[in-house]
Amino acid sequence: MFATTIAAAIGGLVADALGLPLGFLIGAMFAVAALSLMNLPVAVIPNGRQAAQGLIGIGAGLRMTPEVAERLVGLLPVMIGAALSVILCACLISVAIAKLTRLDADTAFFSSLPGGIAEMAVLSERYGGNPGLVSIGQFLRILLVTLAVPQIVIALKNSDLTVAAPVTAAVPVQWLPLVGICLVALPLALGLSRLKVPNAWLLSGIIAGAVLAITEWQRTSVPVTGLEIAQIVVGMSLGARCTRAVFRDGYRTLPANVIGTLTLIGFATLAATLIGTVFHIDIVSLVLALAPGGIAEMSLVSAQVGGDTVLVVAFHLVRVIMVLTLAVLLKRIFTGRLSAS
Repeated sequence: MFATTIAAAIGGLVADALGLPLGFLIGAMFAVAALSLMNLPVAVIPNGRQAAQGLIGIGAGLRMTPEVAERLVGLLPVMIGAALSVILCACLISVAIAKLTRLDADTAFFSSLPGGIAEMAVLSERYGGNPGLVSIGQFLRILLVTLAVPQIVIALKNSDLTVAAPVTAAVPVQWLPLVGICLVALPLALGLSRLKVPNAWLLSGIIAGAVLAITEWQRTSVPVTGLEIAQIVVGMSLGARCTRAVFRDGYRTLPANVIGTLTLIGFATLAATLIGTVFHIDIVSLVLALAPGGIAEMSLVSAQVGGDTVLVVAFHLVRVIMVLTLAVLLKRIFTGRLSAS
């Protein structure tokens, strides 16, 4: 574990020094993935990813002022419509993947749906898919989005398309309330985990941070160094999953999964541009909000490029809820039509 952590830290520092967006995460991910693909022993920090997600959630929740909360409530119809469009696009992509690769419709569907890796694998097993291949497809989606979307965001940031995201004044770190938030978030995360709530640690951090921010009892923030360490830990976790077995078992569907994910990223980017133009919302933030990636990774990119992190998190949470709510219904519609054809 120590050697893996050192390799991840070095990779993160090098990538950040090269100016890569989300450098600490991507550098750590590549460093650990290289070790894993060379069949060298790789061990991640026990519960490290969960703790990192909790810290990232706290950082996002602390931005939830009463004004921001009121704005998000007004944007709820937009969030639902945007999430539904991305989900339906993913469903159509799953039909294409099933036909191109002759993969069974259920596995193709749950591999393509932008939900959590664990949740989609469980649903796949319950409804007749191959949970192993679903996990591989979901992992490849997260991997590609983490690599591609930051580059798109930087390109948009340097263009004339963007509308400035709401600017919030920097808040100094106050250690006592920050420690208090962590102590509140920990038992909440453990409880939500026992209830099998998706993204329990991230969600607990968001809730704990948001309660403090909305009540305006104390103002604090997460140290930049803390978020950089969180990036490295999340990158380690992603890199450790990049094994030879992933590419060996998923070789038949790998090209289709890559093309499908890139298509979904392209659709989400176009949808974000359209929504941002119509509703005068920062397009950079919307690209991250609609991207079919992980909440933690996209919120980290948002914080790094000065996006509207609370908006990004809110859009992703709405999408996750909709995926889990509509997955079975959409499966019957799309896999049923595929079987009939």
